[in-house]
Amino acid sequence: QTFQRITQAMIEEHKQINFYLDQVSVTLDSLRDAGNDVEPMRRLAAQIAGLKERLAEHHQTEEEGGLFQAILEVMPESRVEVSRLTNQHEKIIEILELARIHALEGEPSEAAALREDLKSFLEMFRDHECQEEHS
Repeated sequence: QTFQRITQAMIEEHKQINFYLDQVSVTLDSLRDAGNDVEPMRRLAAQIAGLKERLAEHHQTEEEGGLFQAILEVMPESRVEVSRLTNQHEKIIEILELARIHALEGEPSEAAALREDLKSFLEMFRDHECQEEHS
């Protein structure tokens, strides 16, 4: 029962995170038509900061709040997979921080490159979330 409760809570958190990801995707799409306006880049930086903060809390809950530990207690053979997911958490936060800085300090002419990089990141991150849900 405890495992089911923890799992349900994590699935709900993943839904919330997907909401943040969807917002970032919409803003990324708006970068196409931004021209010389820096406002969409700054809005993106703020959204990335919010996503990063939410993810840091989520990762802490997974790693220290019981989900990963519960998985290891039930399936000790999944230790390598859990370790891999934990290592990805750190990398995800680093990538988001670099993207936030780029969006905050970048020029509109850099928007296309940032947009492509972040689109790739979002796909990778959604795959990560699916892997967690299936672990």
